[in-house]
Amino acid sequence: MENLFRVDDQVAVVSGGAGAIGETLSHGLAEYGAKVVVADLDFTRAKQVAEEILSYYRNSEATAMQFDLRDEKSVIDLKDRVIAEFGTVDILVNAHGVNIKQPANSFSVQDWDLLFDVNVRGTMLTCREFGKVMIEKRKGKIINLSSVRGIRATTWVGNEGYAATKAAVDMMTRTLASEWAQYKINVNAIAPATIATRFSEKTIQNPERLKKFLSNCPLGRVGQPSDIVGACIFLASKASDFMTGQIIYLDGGLTAIA
Repeated sequence: MENLFRVDDQVAVVSGGAGAIGETLSHGLAEYGAKVVVADLDFTRAKQVAEEILSYYRNSEATAMQFDLRDEKSVIDLKDRVIAEFGTVDILVNAHGVNIKQPANSFSVQDWDLLFDVNVRGTMLTCREFGKVMIEKRKGKIINLSSVRGIRATTWVGNEGYAATKAAVDMMTRTLASEWAQYKINVNAIAPATIATRFSEKTIQNPERLKKFLSNCPLGRVGQPSDIVGACIFLASKASDFMTGQIIYLDGGLTAIA
């Protein structure tokens, strides 16, 4: 019987592939057979991730490409370089993101614009450019990284901007899923709760905040980047061919009760 979760020889572009979550997803896709493009502004780290993939997985293919998702021309150039090297793209994972926390009554316009430039505009640009390739070939999988903050607020101060960007990513996901279904392009999102990365250090390292988070999480722990891999492989593979426009909450049960 065919393994529904294999993505052998499919070309996967991971935007933000040098970050903690992007790196882990790049490894996961490579392990399941994809040819991985680790795309990031931090080319040094992206190159390290690609080299690690090549050393860890037999017969794997991985390459690093530098780009700035805040620069429209850079995103277009990334798409062109991927096509020049691999001939196509089958999977796009938008694992990039920034999180700036400020009280709502003093949120700076500069930081607000940065949040939307990276989390929303950057996602729009990568979806637009790689979506063109998928539309032409009448096939593709797009996986956006969202957050539980796209649907649930928190009593902690400072999440207005980040939550607004993730709500935007959720609606972008649903809208693209509807618009591009005719081309057999599946567009879904993964929305984790707190994942142990540098973005969550303030929560994890603060005993009071950590205790409060864990009290609202039925599984009673902070998530790890590796917790996202299974959902990513599912959404990238044939196993999810009849799923589109969905937000998968990897949150330890948080949205089930809070």
